[in-house]
Amino acid sequence: MARRYRRLLQRINALEAEAAPSFGVEVRVAHDVAQGIREAAYERHADLLVLEWPGLAIRPGVSSVIANLVSDPPTDLVLVRPDPDGVPRDIDSVLVPVRGGPSARLALQTAEAVAYAYGARVTAMHVYRTPLSGERRRKEADHFHELVADFTHPGLSIVEVESAQPGLAILEESIRHKLTVLGAQAEFKRSPMLVSSSLARTVRRLPGTVLLVKSARLIARGDAAAEPAYMPTISERQLSSRVDRWFAENTFHSREFRDLDRLRELKQRQGLTISLALPTLNEEATIGDIVRGCREVLMERHRLLDELVVVDSGSQDGTVEAARAAGAEVVQHPNILPEYGSFTGKGEALWKSLHHLRGDIVAWCDTDISNFTPRFVYGVLGPLLADTRISYVKGFYKRPLRFGGEQVTAGGGRVTELTARPVINLFYPELSGVLQPLSGEYAGRRSMLEQLPFFTGYGVEIGLLIDILETFGLNSIAQVDLGMRIHRNQELFDLSKMAFAIMQVALKRLGDRHRMHLLEEINRSMKLIHYENDRFFLELKDIEDHERPALAQVPEYLARRHAVRSGWREPLGVQNC
Repeated sequence: MARRYRRLLQRINALEAEAAPSFGVEVRVAHDVAQGIREAAYERHADLLVLEWPGLAIRPGVSSVIANLVSDPPTDLVLVRPDPDGVPRDIDSVLVPVRGGPSARLALQTAEAVAYAYGARVTAMHVYRTPLSGERRRKEADHFHELVADFTHPGLSIVEVESAQPGLAILEESIRHKLTVLGAQAEFKRSPMLVSSSLARTVRRLPGTVLLVKSARLIARGDAAAEPAYMPTISERQLSSRVDRWFAENTFHSREFRDLDRLRELKQRQGLTISLALPTLNEEATIGDIVRGCREVLMERHRLLDELVVVDSGSQDGTVEAARAAGAEVVQHPNILPEYGSFTGKGEALWKSLHHLRGDIVAWCDTDISNFTPRFVYGVLGPLLADTRISYVKGFYKRPLRFGGEQVTAGGGRVTELTARPVINLFYPELSGVLQPLSGEYAGRRSMLEQLPFFTGYGVEIGLLIDILETFGLNSIAQVDLGMRIHRNQELFDLSKMAFAIMQVALKRLGDRHRMHLLEEINRSMKLIHYENDRFFLELKDIEDHERPALAQVPEYLARRHAVRSGWREPLGVQNC
């Protein structure tokens, strides 16, 4: 349902794109509509909330939602009363009847923004209600001119009139204008009324478009420090509801982002650069096709990627040669930050690649995929470009197993289903909606990634998810359906080692949370069982993920970032670093 609404809004957005700047599209899920809007405004740090004015007639549901938001707006509020004629008009003149107070200032700021956008002239109007004493009139005049003095638009004229019927005076002046901006009058208290009932009737009679504004500063919010320093434990039902809501709002499909030119426009509009790292270890059979697919489609044809680097971990086959023949830059991860030494493991390669790459957004993609298409990359980039609140995106897919010559679609992801997801549901249930926490296709904003430690081995993916959850919150994470992924399935012997490392990382983070040294009480070596020539024997294997610090704490990384910001803003295209 959320995806269907998102597609609908995207189509509407595309239709309007030629006439006006396109908007971001976001779908939220909430039990209460007003509360959902309020939470979205807070999470987005919104400066302005725009709603349609429901008018004086009561519309079930809609009026109660708007009344809730008007009485206690989460940010500055604008209600739009469309032109009764229903015909779009070029706005060449704006009327602002100014009464006073914080909403009067917001009304002038709104009128000024419209005037600059449309090249319109503005009339600031003040009605002195008669009869009025001379002293009271002088104070009102001083306040009016003080407000207008902050107005910087050159096309400003001032109208001051006296009338026993302010609404009628405003109506007479409004005939000469295409847009009227009114400030709220229910000041210094929580009220669903923006204007008095008499002025509301005037609003109904005003020609053209009407904007009614209310400043959030009208509401006294108390001491911000009164917020509790800790969050109380929530019930299992509340937690389940939170995960369900995240699942609906933050789960995407790669089809939503297949318009690659649109993604490039979003990237350019935000002034971002994007890097892709392909970690390899003996992937000669697949690396060439993956590099060619990314270069031809994502770099040369659509210019979505600015940098592509193969990060090798000492392959003994023809991986390096195949990658270079396909046009990739290849670096060996032990040669990156050599002064910090080198560990074996995928997580080590990712940590070092983050130092080497230069993009504002960094994507990683496994290189053992035999059915690779560019969607494995653009799919995880899409939510980051389309939604600024998202900072980290995981891919998920169907992962078929192959038994002999038969492919079983329902299988796959054995470590995920037998180790990672049970551990997550036990200790980190907020992540229980992440379908494939161990997937190798993901992307993130550098501003987040550089603040995270990286485990050097199999535990890197679950470690990143846990740290992002506990540092940046669940809503910074999203996931994308990438279709079907066919890759080389590992033997159970190797999967057992992977599961052991994942358990270690999860327990370490659990101990960090509760300030308990759990890893000092558990075994860091594993007895591996071998079967050979009708004989069983045991091998003792040390399996331990080392923890690399957040790169933002590494002086060499900070120096490199300074150099990158100074000298690399143009896309690299297909050039090597």
